[in-house]
Amino acid sequence: MHNFSRTHLLVVLLLLLAFPEWGWAQRDGGPYHLSLRREAPYFALSAGLLIKAEELREDIAPVSLGTILQNDLFNPEIDEVMFRYNDHTAGKLSNYTMYASAGLAALLAIDRRSRSDLGKITLLFTETMLANQGITNLTKVSFQRSRPYVLNPDWNPERAVLSGDRSSMISGHTSGAASGAFFFARVFADYYPESRLKPYVWGLAATLPAVTGFLRVRAAKHYPSDVLAGYAIGAGIGLLVPTLHKKTFFRDRASLAVSPGGLHLVYALR
Repeated sequence: MHNFSRTHLLVVLLLLLAFPEWGWAQRDGGPYHLSLRREAPYFALSAGLLIKAEELREDIAPVSLGTILQNDLFNPEIDEVMFRYNDHTAGKLSNYTMYASAGLAALLAIDRRSRSDLGKITLLFTETMLANQGITNLTKVSFQRSRPYVLNPDWNPERAVLSGDRSSMISGHTSGAASGAFFFARVFADYYPESRLKPYVWGLAATLPAVTGFLRVRAAKHYPSDVLAGYAIGAGIGLLVPTLHKKTFFRDRASLAVSPGGLHLVYALR
């Protein structure tokens, strides 16, 4: 299995085995409510997406350059930009901005109010990043869109285009940065609704993933449409996971279950 997917699954396993009391013992504290009955389906679904995407990725056979040029999706109105092929600096910087975005959640450990609920926040963050990675990977193998650097004039036309070269849609760096950054902003706003820092927090959350996406385009790793899609998906997941766990949303009325027919969310009106 891909190393990144293995890492996500290992983190989830360690959290569930080593710190089971984090989410369940502090059930009445803070703005969020967690329960084993609900969290298990979240983790199971996200892990299933990761595993399925990896299975599909391993089945992708190498193709020739001519094949991908004929079958690739391309939006000239959005994606016709000048790339800087072999721009390793932009590629490295995009790694740093992605990690910085995902690491923003660590700032929640500074103040006592959110630090007292650090177990819950950690589990929610893990759910967020795991779900984002699963959806991102599944989207990549569904589109199998070649990366812009494949069109580099220096690319050897005899060289096979591998599965990693055909994972442009969507940008995983951008989706990961957006999910982590917007998760941080959403959780910060929920714990500190009166804070004057909220506009700056939301501004930072919106900016870091955008910078990450720009750098990925400059490095010829992604088209602009890959970045836009990754930004939207990552931000949506980063906002949705905490919202689904808010006490004002559930109040013990909602339940989530995974069945052979799919994922079912039931919300009782009373």
